Amino acid sequence: MIPKKETIAALSKKLSLPYKGTEQDWDIEMADSSRINEFIDLYHQYDLAFEERGALTSLIIASYDDFLNENNVEIDYRWEAIKAMLAKDRIHFVELINYWSQCNETDIFRITPLMRTV
Repeated sequence: MIPKKETIAALSKKLSLPYKGTEQDWDIEMADSSRINEFIDLYHQYDLAFEERGALTSLIIASYDDFLNENNVEIDYRWEAIKAMLAKDRIHFVELINYWSQCNETDIFRITPLMRTV
């Protein structure tokens, strides 16, 4: 699911992200491993529209993958919260889960083995 530009702009404003409107892969470009907790809190605290929730989930996953790479770790305490979010709405996040799982590939992303458990 590719979110609409309006959705990305609104979510970027809520999160004070440096969004310019020219990003090709918004979730990857706006990922911030230091803000994962904030992103997860927003997911749970606000009644987000479906498309906003999807975009935010993409941002959380990209940020978590960055965190794993930056810290050379396999997992941390936040994974269970992320996994629960994905599992709860799995039917809506199938494309996102499949992308990061890379089911027919080797572990392309650091988060790939974790995503395969969802």
